[in-house]
Amino acid sequence: MSERRRDSRSWDWDNPQCRTQMDQIFFRRHDYIQNGTTEHKEFWNFFDRFQRFKTRKDMSGGSRKEDMDKGRDMKKTVDLGLPKEYDARYRINVSVCTKDTEERLETGRSDQRHRHSSSGPGSQEVADCRLALLHFLDFSQRQSFGKLAKLRTEQKALPIFQYRDRIVELVRANPVVVVAGDTGCGKSTQVPQYLLSSGFSHIACTQPRRIACISLAKRVSFESLNQYGSKVGYQIRFEGTRTPSTKLLFLTEGLLLRQIQADGALEQYQVLIVDEVHERHLHCDFLLGVLRSLLATRPDLRLVLMSATINIKLFSSYFKNAPVLQVPGRLFPIQVIYQPIPQEEQPSRSEKLDPRPYLRVLQGIDQRYPPEERGDLLLFLSGVAEISTILEACQAYATHTKRWIVLPLHSTLSLVQQDKVQYSRMRYSTAG
Repeated sequence: MSERRRDSRSWDWDNPQCRTQMDQIFFRRHDYIQNGTTEHKEFWNFFDRFQRFKTRKDMSGGSRKEDMDKGRDMKKTVDLGLPKEYDARYRINVSVCTKDTEERLETGRSDQRHRHSSSGPGSQEVADCRLALLHFLDFSQRQSFGKLAKLRTEQKALPIFQYRDRIVELVRANPVVVVAGDTGCGKSTQVPQYLLSSGFSHIACTQPRRIACISLAKRVSFESLNQYGSKVGYQIRFEGTRTPSTKLLFLTEGLLLRQIQADGALEQYQVLIVDEVHERHLHCDFLLGVLRSLLATRPDLRLVLMSATINIKLFSSYFKNAPVLQVPGRLFPIQVIYQPIPQEEQPSRSEKLDPRPYLRVLQGIDQRYPPEERGDLLLFLSGVAEISTILEACQAYATHTKRWIVLPLHSTLSLVQQDKVQYSRMRYSTAG
């Protein structure tokens, strides 16, 4: 008992050195959660809340039961193909303390008893951290279960969902399939998932822009709740998350052409998806010509062309009247508000862009909507110089009003800066 008191007096959970010692026990390179990852930071935030919770009271089961009953009632209306409620059997089964760690701790405790001091974690601290980690994993799994139910509902609401089985059947039966769908039907995010879940492996999905490769790869990983793990990745020039276990890869058209130079038969892929073929730029047209020649030598290869509803017959006839599946889009109400630019603010060719018309847009939104209402604003500009000019003015306005987060978005930004735009949860204005 005296040893435990001595350990608890010398052990401080708020001390970074103490937490570093726990990281060496539970969050090593080969553990389920590695030191320095997002999950590692989330655990220590959870640990602080968990410790405060334990000091106040034991967990109450009443409110949780009401929430479970409410969630059960909500799930009665829609069949999502999921269990009706979360069960502890679905939790992640993982050993959070290996045998070599236990032996090292036992040796350390023995040495500490001889020194009559306690510089490292004792058995009670290790047990507390292990208990918190198990609760964190279970809590994360519960959150994932709730997100999965919400995602399944959203996916079933997409227009392309009702064509899921038909798409898989066409791809199995035909070397080339054209999927034509309006913007918002869900083809870019859902078709690769449909093919992956139906048994196709080693799928490549090309995009005309690097930003699209990254954002789509992350979105598909998010929608699958990383159930594919490292099987979903992206690869662009000088950057990528591809691993030997990657089965679905988003990449640029130019990069796929480079791979064809090294491997003319593209033996590494079973399915090729060429998205946004209606844009008709040089890389895309050249790639389609190469792939048409490749199909003659690779009868097992499957090619899916995804396009907006423009020139569908052109692409179908180019690939020997390939079957076309048309998917309706999803329309949203749009209101056009025109704000004329005064004559004195009309830019001349020698002057740089005047930011005042764009600032009036922000002012109009602030006057029309209350501060607590969230929303987003996209400003489309013609180049990096114009983006920088408007960005500087909008950031000064945002500093004054404290109602906006203004972020740039263009291809020369780092991935970290692009992620700020893609996943910011606060209200922001984006210039791009």
